[in-house]
Order: sequence, then C-alpha cells, then structure tokens
Amino acid sequence: MPSELLADVAVRATIPGTEPVFTYRVPQRLHAFARAGQLVWAPLRRQRVQGVIIDLYRQEADGAWVLASDGNGTAERPSLLDRMRPDPDAPLAPDAPVLRDLLDVADPEAALTPAQVRLARWVSEYYHAPLYEALALMLPPGVAQQAEPSWRVSAAGMAAELGALPERERAVLYLLRQRGEQTERELRGQLRGTDTELREIYSTLYERGLLTRGNSVSRARARPLHERMVRLLADAATVEQALATMQHAPRQRAVLEFLHTRQNLTVPEPARLYPASALYAETGTNLTALRALERRGLIELTQREVRRNPLAGDAVPPDIPPQLTAAQEHAWQPIAAAMDGLGDEYRELGSRILPSTPNSQSATSMLLHGITGSGKTELYLRAIGRALRRGRQALVLVPEIALTAQLVRRFAARFPGQLAVLHSGLSLGERYDEWRRLRSGAAMLAIGSRSAVFAPLPKLGLIIVDEEHEASYKHDAAPRYHARDAAQTLAALTGSVLILGSATPSVESYAAARAGGLQLITLSERVGMARDAQGLPRSVPLPLPPVKIVDMRHELQHGNRSIFSRPLQRALAGALERGEQAILFLNRRGAAAFIMCRDCGHVIACPNCATPLIMHYDNVVDGGRRELGQNAASVLDQQLSGNLLVCHSCNHRELVPGLCPACWSPRIKSFGVGTQRVVEEVELLFPGTRTLRWDRDSVSRKGDHGRMLDHFLRHEADVLVGTQMIAKGLDLPLVSVVGVVAADTGLHLPDFRAGERTFQLLTQVAGRAGRRNTGAQVVLQTYAPEHYALLAAQEHDYATFFAQEIAFRRQAGYPPYSRLVRFLHTSGSDARAERAARELAEEIARMAAGLDLGSWSIIGPAPAFFHQQRNRFRWHVLLRAENPAPLLNALHLPPGWMLDVDPVHVL
Repeated sequence: MPSELLADVAVRATIPGTEPVFTYRVPQRLHAFARAGQLVWAPLRRQRVQGVIIDLYRQEADGAWVLASDGNGTAERPSLLDRMRPDPDAPLAPDAPVLRDLLDVADPEAALTPAQVRLARWVSEYYHAPLYEALALMLPPGVAQQAEPSWRVSAAGMAAELGALPERERAVLYLLRQRGEQTERELRGQLRGTDTELREIYSTLYERGLLTRGNSVSRARARPLHERMVRLLADAATVEQALATMQHAPRQRAVLEFLHTRQNLTVPEPARLYPASALYAETGTNLTALRALERRGLIELTQREVRRNPLAGDAVPPDIPPQLTAAQEHAWQPIAAAMDGLGDEYRELGSRILPSTPNSQSATSMLLHGITGSGKTELYLRAIGRALRRGRQALVLVPEIALTAQLVRRFAARFPGQLAVLHSGLSLGERYDEWRRLRSGAAMLAIGSRSAVFAPLPKLGLIIVDEEHEASYKHDAAPRYHARDAAQTLAALTGSVLILGSATPSVESYAAARAGGLQLITLSERVGMARDAQGLPRSVPLPLPPVKIVDMRHELQHGNRSIFSRPLQRALAGALERGEQAILFLNRRGAAAFIMCRDCGHVIACPNCATPLIMHYDNVVDGGRRELGQNAASVLDQQLSGNLLVCHSCNHRELVPGLCPACWSPRIKSFGVGTQRVVEEVELLFPGTRTLRWDRDSVSRKGDHGRMLDHFLRHEADVLVGTQMIAKGLDLPLVSVVGVVAADTGLHLPDFRAGERTFQLLTQVAGRAGRRNTGAQVVLQTYAPEHYALLAAQEHDYATFFAQEIAFRRQAGYPPYSRLVRFLHTSGSDARAERAARELAEEIARMAAGLDLGSWSIIGPAPAFFHQQRNRFRWHVLLRAENPAPLLNALHLPPGWMLDVDPVHVL
C-alpha cells in the first residue's frame, strides 16, 4: 500500500487572527506533482482557493511522520500529525483531525525553488506579513486565479413553471435558463438588488432544488504563447499532381506553390517550419485553406511556443573587456577569491527556513564602495562571467527602470543570449516568459528592479545590488520588504557571493562594513576609456569634476532673479559653444511648486489631500510628453492657453483659477519651479537649444526610458532636464556640465535620513559629468551653503559626511544604533485617527515594559508629515528599539493600522 502524503499549504485567504496555513491530504493521483513550492488548488470551507505547498510529510512504516523533502527531519506540528491514524482502515481516534484532500495542481510550471520558499518564510516572519502574500511575490506573474461561486439550473428548475414563482426568483431562474451557468459576479451585473438580497434568492431556489451550486475558475492572466506553424509533407511529384487539381482553389494553390518554392531552396530542416501568420501575409490564404490541405495530407499544422522577448530588436555589438587599472585590479582580487570559493555543484536546499537576519553575513558578502565612474560595473561583469563559467546563475538588482535600459545593453553585449530582464515596465507575458526561462535554467543572468530578488534561480551563485543605498529598493505596499535586505538573506540561504555596490553607501551598510559584518572594498579612482597601440580598449584614470556651491542669497542681492545663477549660466553657455551636453537636475516635476494669492496669501490646495497643487503646463494632459525638439515658442503658446493644477498624491486636477477663490483678487501668482519651468528657461536664455525633459510625466509609455536615453546618447538634445531618474548610474559620455537647480529640495524634511539622501543625490548627479574627458564642472545652487551634506558633496568626500552623520545617529539613537518600526493609522476622521494612535502608543509602552527589547523608546503619536491624503487623515507612532521582534510577535494590531519594519522614511 502506498504511503500517505500530507501537505502544509499556505492558502490565499484572509482569516482574522490566524495564519491561513492548513494541512491537507495529498491524493494518490497528485503524489508525482506534489513538492514544496508547488501552486495547488485546495478546499477551504465551501470554496476552492489557491495555495502553495510549504512542507510535505510522509508516513514511515512505524507510523511516524517525517518531512518528505529531506527524509530526515521531523514534522513541525507533531501534535497534529501524530494523531493521524497510521492505517487508513483503522478506526479514527476520538480526537483525530479530519483532513481534506487537495483538489488539483494549479499550474505544473508554477513551482518555487526551495530557496524561494525559505526566503518567503523569512519575509513573512521579519516583516510580519501573511505567508501567502510573501509566497505570492515569488510566483510567476499572472498565474493567480480565483474560484468564484456560480449557479446553474437543475433538471427540476428547467421543468419548473416560471409563472408560479415570485417576480425576483422568476427573473433569476429565467436568466440562468437563457445563459447557462453564471458566476455571482456576472449575475450581479445583470440583476437588480444588493449582494445580500441576491444571495437570499439563490439560497431559496437552491433549497427548493431549482438551482445547483458550482465554482467557476477565472482564467490565468499569463500563459505560454504559441504560434501555428506549417510544414510541407508532399514531395515534388505529389505537389505537381495536387496543383493540377486546384484550378478552383486559388488560396490552397498559392500556399502549396509558396511552400514548394521554399523547400526547393534547400533550407535547413528547422527552417521548413513556416509561421502561419507570415503565410497569411505572403499568400492571402486563411486557416480554412490550410485545414483543407492538411486533410489531403499535403501539409502538417503544428504549434510551437514563442518567447515574448523584451530585448527583441535591440542589436547590441559584442563587448571586449578592457584591461583593468591598478586600482580596479586591487579591488578585483577579493571578489575573484570569493567567486573561486563557490563550489562547482550547487547545494540543493531543504524547504524549511534557517535562522537568518539581514545582518548575518558570511565572508562572501562585501560592500564595493567605488566613487562615480570608478568602474564598478566592469567588476560586476567579471564576477558574473566567473559565476557563469562555474555553471551558477547570477542576479543583478538595480533601483530604477531608467538604469535597467543601459545596464541591460552592457550586460547583453558581454553575455549574449543568457540574460533575462525583470521589471514592471515589461508586459505581463514578457515577465511570465522571463520567469520561466530563469526557472528552467535557460537564462543564467537576471537583471531587474527590486522584485527581481524573488526570481526563481535554482543555481544561484552571485547577487549584485547596484546603488544599494537607494530608497526605491523598499517596497511601499504589503509586504513592505527591502530588496537589499532580502538579497542579503537570500545570499546566506544559498551560499552565494553578495556584492553591494554604491558610490554613496547607506550609513547602515557602511557601518556594518567598518564593524566587520561586510568586507569593505574601495575604489577611489575614476577611470575613463582609451585605446592602446593595438586599438584595444583600456582604462585610464580621470579626475573627479570640481563642484562649485553657489549661494543663491548672494545672487538675489546682486539683482539676479533668474532660476539660474550666473556661474551656471556661464557653464551652460560654454558647454553649448563647445558642442557638449549638460544636465540640469531638479527633483520636482511640473512648472511651479504652488499657486498663491498675493493679497490674502491663500494657497490653492488639493481638496482630497490638503497639500498645495502643483502647476503643470497643459501638455501634461497627454501624459506629460513633449515632442522631442519642441521649441520654446510653442511652450509659451501653451502657457497662454491655460495651465493645469495637479495633485501628485491623488492625481486630482483642475484649471488655474483666474481669481483667488478666497478673496476674489486677480493677483494670483505661481511660486517655485519644476522641470517644465526649467526647460522653458533654458530655451529662453539659449534660443535654439535642443532640450529633453526626463521625469515621471515624460516616460509614461513602455520603452520611453530607452528612447530618452538613445535620443540623448545620439546627441539629438543638448540639455537634459530631469528628476532623480537621471541622477543614478547613467553613463553619458558627452556631459561636461551638471547643474543642480535647487540643492535644498528635501534637505529640511522632518526625516532623520534627509541629510543622507541629499548628500547621496548630489554626489550621484555630480558623477554624471566628465565620465570620458577632463574639464567638466558641477554647479550646486542652494540657500544653505553651510550644510555639512552639501560641503561633503562639494569635495566628493564620503568619509567626512559619514563621520558627521554617524555621530548624529549615535546621539539620537537612530539606525544603525537601533531599529525602527513605524505604525501608521489612516481614518476618515482626524479625531478618530488621533485617538487610535494614542491608544496604540499606550499599549506598546505597556507591552514593551515587560519584554526584552533592549533599550527602547516611542516617538509620537503625532500627525504624519503628509497629514491628509485622499480624504484620509494619517497619524503615526514610531518604536525605536534594539530588538523589536518580541513586541511585534505579541502585538495584535487593530484594523486600520499599517506596519512598516525598518522604514526608509517617516513622512
């Protein structure tokens, strides 16, 4: 008799106060498919739901249960499993649980790797998120399905007399007779009444035997794409005979002649398969004609899977690795040693989680601190090449889609055909196909944004987190994971080499490196590209561009009211005269920061969020895109035709009023500047200059990032104006001037990381200048020239910045000297939100006093910086503790609260 198999399944359901993980019996027909990580259908109450197997248990001959994954472990819940009867024919014990059978496998290919299951458990435990939500991060895109209740007419219902029924029951029965089985959602769209009223009708008809209940499963949103193919089977003599009989079948004749001609070209056998879609275009035929030829045995119709390739059409020439400089060679040695320590065979993992935290590091985890332009990417490429030669997969994380476009080309040039791309800018089908290529091992290198950390890499050996300091690695919806920390845990779980790279590392990572938790590798020399005597590429040292801080208060005192200081205007003029390019950075979209009445001081605010509305020129209506090369005159014409006020939080839009809505004064004026206003000013000061704006408004379509980059690289624009999208990682050879229009943006926000973010952003954007030649310059415009973050950025001096920042963190008790947990409550009433925040703060203080949290404190309760959003009021409480885990494990948050472990901002 075959042994019994049980499965712990995390199901897609919300059960208040309970983690929805249940034990099911695996029927014999599913034994061959059941494994940890498999997506399955399971019964839950009267529904069928999707779930993921997280553990399998097999019964031994002596009746004991062991983990089926390794055969050596013991069940995690022996109290439940030991009560299972060893013999199915034996009577049940009085307290034995009654287990239900799994229903089916949802998608045979949707199986997570053991490392993914373990990583999901870590995400669930560390960030206090439901386990299925963590597992769903790792499932292939678009495979989630739902089973909805449905109703159909029974035999008795078909024979029932409609006139004898009440009006509403008659309407339901008549509709189902006419249209067949319908889901409750479909019925709701065709019948009048609330959900409760309609369900009462269904139940009444069901109890009378007139309806039967069923389940309808929604279609998966992503599936393999197949293409119909045609192959000629007949030889030349048979084709000639068939053509003689086709005088009245011109489409069939055209197909046969076309295929016969191609086959006579003696093409290789695989090429004899011809796409039906192309055949339709060439001959004007249709599927009916092809079916007729197939019935006569002249052709064969088959299907083949077609990959939706996100890199299709990108012809990238092969790349020749350059010779490393002495500094790069010195930095490469510890990376090479770590890569050489990888075993040639990948160690397969069990499915259960091992104790691990983001701070648990091995000797193969390192922080690569290299100044901008120091050649970090070349070291990444060499490490990837060494991993691939050992048969191991590599994962590269980048913070922005804008960076992905350029990095993908560089990586594709070095590793053609081995690359898979994963980010939100791809279509669902493209992401699904890339996921499957990585899971099968057809692709050995994955590159993508934060969600790529959950890619299925069964032979992972190397993880690279580029620009590891970036806040965009933090997910802003549940589960609120940080991709950098997840990557550190994944490296520990899989024994992979981990490289965190940045020119401006996060304070936490640099502190960990100084304390020995990460191996610190430094690249302090900027490199450029040159050719040696044989014409081969080689790296040469380059100086960092000088940075000038301009005090805008002095500019005003000297009568300069332009948004550009005189030094920045001179620098721009010089770059344009030399035929070089410039970047103007401003981390604010739109044309103006706010609109205010100069008589009464009223500021036009969003009715939903109570924040000032941002003025945009009216071309934002079409997504914010300007045609490349549009001149200043057309922009001014648009400005005269009316502008638009936009809320960047809820997207509320309205026209700029002609009169103040508070005092009816016509003295309405815009204040502050945005990227649109900067573009306008450039075109007014330097007529004929080709400008390009790169912000969230101008890259709303798929592929816009790549098109923007290509346009600028081809020197079809002289000045690039953008937000933080252009500040990171882009390699722009002709840029010799970088101007920061307002270096103070974000500097004085009530967030302990405000200074760190400002330093990182300014240093990164300054690094876009002079990446090929000397003579570049950077201009920072500010009203706070004495701030230590700006002074450190001026000198490209991370060490000085870190020394001052870490002293502030130590004194205030902020990370890395403690951990933060943010509790955020939203409510339609400000008073209710405040009351809930005060009650939670009191509860946390009471619990913390009795738990071992180390040193701890509570900040708040207080209204959040963005106090009102989308007509909801926000209050928050911050817990600062050395070890908040005991409290989080014991705390049960009431409804309406959001929990954020290790927040990257507290606004």
